[in-house]
Amino acid sequence: MKAVVKYGYGPGETELRDVPVPEIGDDDLLIEVKAAGVCGSDIAFDDGGHKEILNPPVVLGHEFSGMVCKVGKNVTKWKVGDRVMSDNTGEVCGECYACNTADFLSCPERKGIGYGMDGGFTNYVKILGKTLARVPHSLMRIPDCMSYEEAAIMDPACNGYMAVVQEAKVMPGDFVAVFGVGALGLFSIQAARAAGAAKIIAIALSSDGDGRFGMAELCGATHIIKSDLEDPVARVREITRGEGCSCVVDAAGVNVIMPQMLGIVRTAGIIVKIGYDHHPYGRSLDPFIDGAIALKGHFGYDWVSWRNVANLVEAGKFDLKCMISHRMKVSEFREAFDMVRRKESIKIILYPDEI
Repeated sequence: MKAVVKYGYGPGETELRDVPVPEIGDDDLLIEVKAAGVCGSDIAFDDGGHKEILNPPVVLGHEFSGMVCKVGKNVTKWKVGDRVMSDNTGEVCGECYACNTADFLSCPERKGIGYGMDGGFTNYVKILGKTLARVPHSLMRIPDCMSYEEAAIMDPACNGYMAVVQEAKVMPGDFVAVFGVGALGLFSIQAARAAGAAKIIAIALSSDGDGRFGMAELCGATHIIKSDLEDPVARVREITRGEGCSCVVDAAGVNVIMPQMLGIVRTAGIIVKIGYDHHPYGRSLDPFIDGAIALKGHFGYDWVSWRNVANLVEAGKFDLKCMISHRMKVSEFREAFDMVRRKESIKIILYPDEI
């Protein structure tokens, strides 16, 4: 089968290869991939980033959905034909503090499907029975209301939901600002809308393009700020009548915006940082003390995130379909990756090539 393989740690060390269909054991499942979403992390892997979690050679693709096509003889919970989506948990230790508090994404021994072990940019994915025994909800049934395409991008949707609702605890009537209008920023905007935020302010550079700003409005943004054309701090203070925002989400991933976020967040508010930047901050942390401001590093989701987003999709209060901008084949991954780099897409769905 054709697969997108990251074969080394260096930039560009990713190629299309022929790989064997995985063999499963008595406790395992084999998933026939129906759709896989391209994530910014896939681009980072291709660029040589996130070496600490990468395990080359490995098939990329951690956002995927599919159908159970084979089960081991000891498997009773799942049957051939079940439509499933994965939170990409490949392996966890089952013994650490994170595992014992059901925070499986924070397990220091965790291997993610699609970077720590083979993922969904291909035809078939193996799901380990020992992982399902430790993390039963790492594989979930797709609700009848949801297509394979939608299920494939539940990962970033749940990511934004957890950041805004579960961690920032946004309440109806709150003011929220989101830096970045890529997929995670747009899903964070949708989460703020679902939480009942009164004003949702999307902030990004004008180079992100009118298409993404239009998508931000479709997702629930009440105000748009192009931060290279106007002062975002002054504008947010105007929009919020001087109060500032209870929650500011960094989905842009550049530390240079921290002074702006500190100028936008209200007293006793929270900044939730989703985006990565390896550069040092290089400033005093005193403003966090003076304003009683919380800074929360955010990664991923939990079972509650998946449950609630699925319920919101079914209720028509969370839109996954609108986020899908392009559909391509796995063999076209290089073009897809470059489109993401050029900010010409929101979410690209890759379909397996025929064997």
